[in-house]
Amino acid sequence: MEQRFDAIIAGGGIAGSTSAAALARLGLKVLICEAGLPNERRLAGELVHPPVLSDLYALGLLAPLRGAGGFPVYGFALFRGADDEGLLLGYSEISGGRPASIAVEHARMTRALLDATASQHNVTLWYGARVLTVDDEGDTPRVTVCRAGVERQLSCRLVVSAEGRGAKLRRRAGIEVERGQPSWMVGYKLAHGRLPYPGYGHLFIGGPSVTLAYQISRTEVRVMFETGPDRDVPRDLLAPLPRPFRDDVERGIADGARQTAKVFGLQPERSSHGNVAVVGDAGGCVHPLTASGIAFCTGDPMRLARAVEGTLASGLDVELALRRYERARARPMRTRTALGPALVDTLSGTSPGSRLLRRGLFRYLARSPRGRAASLALLSTRQSSSAVMAREYAAVLMHALASLRDDDGDGRPSRLLPAVAELALRGTSTLRQML
Repeated sequence: MEQRFDAIIAGGGIAGSTSAAALARLGLKVLICEAGLPNERRLAGELVHPPVLSDLYALGLLAPLRGAGGFPVYGFALFRGADDEGLLLGYSEISGGRPASIAVEHARMTRALLDATASQHNVTLWYGARVLTVDDEGDTPRVTVCRAGVERQLSCRLVVSAEGRGAKLRRRAGIEVERGQPSWMVGYKLAHGRLPYPGYGHLFIGGPSVTLAYQISRTEVRVMFETGPDRDVPRDLLAPLPRPFRDDVERGIADGARQTAKVFGLQPERSSHGNVAVVGDAGGCVHPLTASGIAFCTGDPMRLARAVEGTLASGLDVELALRRYERARARPMRTRTALGPALVDTLSGTSPGSRLLRRGLFRYLARSPRGRAASLALLSTRQSSSAVMAREYAAVLMHALASLRDDDGDGRPSRLLPAVAELALRGTSTLRQML
């Protein structure tokens, strides 16, 4: 006798697990098909923003995540060179938000969430299974699943692609994507790494790209570099790191045990087609510097569950429900795709305008508690308003111009005019995109 499910989820990573938990809480029977979880050699998201904890708590998954180990994260520390004391941005400055979050090694996090979800009522896990095709021509989609080398056909009302950036079901559903230029990330796990501010995500600025580092356990630190295709870490990426942390990183690089990932921005034209919905990285992603990936891996399932609540069980139009999901997802994704490139360019750009904008950002964050709270709310995905993002970007522009009056020995007109001209053009273009 054929097993019947209300929803079938392709992928048992973070987005797949939370999708299953969110839909099962509606009383729906859910099947997760997972071909095989990544091991610890894979470099992927580990730093979790506070809104993720709220999502996981609502789904009964927060305790399993905490049980996977990890280390508290209280915010971010920004450094503009090896001798900089650092600028702290604390989650506690965000009104009404959680004052801390967590970072957990990706493989441990993924396994803990999948195991906990699979034990919940209404959830079935087929490990070693892959969704091959979806035929949604009729009212009830027919899904072909390969499990243990045997293909089976199942029927359901909803199919969720939680397959990550390279989602095959998204492509087969005809959802077009706009793909950005690739970049290469190289990560090292450092034993007893000596970060300046334990419990904070560190952004080291001053090299050709920004270096990110954070603790993933009491005794381990993850450091990540953006490199070229050869995956080698050049010396100028190490220059902004303060000692003794730089010594720890150099020792880790010499040991040679590294994780790598090829990443790229991805923006699908839509978030659903027929009875197929995409969630998490399958629905779009940006530069890992924002650490927003996991927030969408849990936020999308919550939006999806709210959109389809009452639809599958009562036989109502699933496509109509998925259009509600698309509308709910559009604003936060638009903000994310505008914020990511703007932040990367501001922190690592080398043009006169980028350097001036970077000065404005640090000036603004150092002088404005409200600005720190608003900026971190956007970065952590607690705030998703395009208008708020545009307001904050405009404030940074104003501080960039105001910084020209500061006595820093760089006020020669020959340097200022190109920077101001570039800033005006860039500011106009970026604000137009945000609004």
